[in-house]
Amino acid sequence: MSATAAPNLTAELDPSGPMTVYNDLIAQGSLKEDDFQRTIIETLQEMHDRLLTYTPEPIGAEAKEPEKERGLFSKISSIFNKKEEERLAKEAEDARRAAIPKGLYLYGSVGTGKTMLMDLFYNSLPRSDKKRIHYHSFMLQVHGRLHKLKTTTHQHEDPVPFLADALAMESRVLCLDEFQVTDIADAMILRRLLEELVVHRGVVLVTTSNRHPSELYRNGIQRESFLPGIAVLEDNCVVKCLDGGVDYRREKKTYFQSAKPMDKSTAPKAVSDAEDAGTTPPQLAMIEEKRFFWPLGSDTKKEVDEYFTQIRNGNPVQERKMRFLGRELVLPHTAGKIAMCSFNELCAKSLSAADYLQLAESINTLILTDIPKLQPSTLHRNETRRLITLIDALYESQVKLVCTADGPISEIFGGGSGAHLADEDPSTMGQLTPAQRQMMDDLGLNDVSQVKKSPIFSGEEEKFAVQRAESRLIEMQGPGWGL
Repeated sequence: MSATAAPNLTAELDPSGPMTVYNDLIAQGSLKEDDFQRTIIETLQEMHDRLLTYTPEPIGAEAKEPEKERGLFSKISSIFNKKEEERLAKEAEDARRAAIPKGLYLYGSVGTGKTMLMDLFYNSLPRSDKKRIHYHSFMLQVHGRLHKLKTTTHQHEDPVPFLADALAMESRVLCLDEFQVTDIADAMILRRLLEELVVHRGVVLVTTSNRHPSELYRNGIQRESFLPGIAVLEDNCVVKCLDGGVDYRREKKTYFQSAKPMDKSTAPKAVSDAEDAGTTPPQLAMIEEKRFFWPLGSDTKKEVDEYFTQIRNGNPVQERKMRFLGRELVLPHTAGKIAMCSFNELCAKSLSAADYLQLAESINTLILTDIPKLQPSTLHRNETRRLITLIDALYESQVKLVCTADGPISEIFGGGSGAHLADEDPSTMGQLTPAQRQMMDDLGLNDVSQVKKSPIFSGEEEKFAVQRAESRLIEMQGPGWGL
């Protein structure tokens, strides 16, 4: 499994576009008719049709033609015709920009189907120069490649244009899931990278987010420097809101993971016979399975230990050490591609999105034990962020998640309203934690009042993330998830 792979919502690529696939899923009963989603599908279908004939200009060295030697008369003429040349150059640039299809910036509440719709578009687009990746994974790659450029081939040059060349040559259609900007380092890179990719190299961006572009990095440190990046998004993407007020992940009988048409050409005869008879095919009869155990205690521990014994099918339990990027992650209990770890082992240690993405790529089932109720205190702030990041990584890779916790999902994150966040804890108002002060030092910042307003510290961004994490946890309990 890959952390950057799109969930497979189509059995076969359908070049007619996302509208056909969407209608088929509704006809099968896999999705419900939703007027809000349909308006987005119509936009995606138009983009799909434009991209079928979109031929972007060459990148980098391929785009450069040797300049012909000009004679004296030509040089003198060019001086007098400079304004005309500038006019023609502007017309050529305007024509180039007009030929680039607009992308889509899709935002809205959690669980409304943003990722599902983007994946329908991606899977039905018959282009080889396309890429679908989660925002966290994308930024990890960007930072890593920039570092390599700075320390190797382009030590004394601006590395961003070279990175943009490489990214554009890899994909001219870039689908970014869960676009968010909470980190000043990301904001400063994205400000320029978006312009280099979208404006100068004709990359078509399709992205999902919880925020309108104008709300990105709101109150962030040095936000005014990021505003050109927002302008690129608004000028080069159709901005649409998908917010019908329904969180489909919380509806017990609706799971996007099961929204997949059956490929009858490869289906067993028993499935075809069942469909012909109007009954439920064996492969589509999802079985409800308990995956979230609570409260914590000896009975719950015994139940989940028995579950682990059952699903490992006799494979020996052993410690496993994962090494990557000069780091080591120890998984104390593994059996094949199944891992069982405690909350403290994965969320109380200084692990990052890169660690969780690597973990998600290496297993197909995680049993996460002893999740506490995260109290309204800065003591749990880092643990909360790590749990959210872990859930995102597992969700993106379609990893089966089994949990034991001190309470139901609705109580894990302080009631789901963001009440666990430090700025809402009266005992910490006006104060910065040691971690926050360390970040101030790392960024070279001195103005505490400015820092307290930043979404990095205020917890404003985490309110969206908490809602998404709860919604995803619920969906991951659904029948068929991770199979």
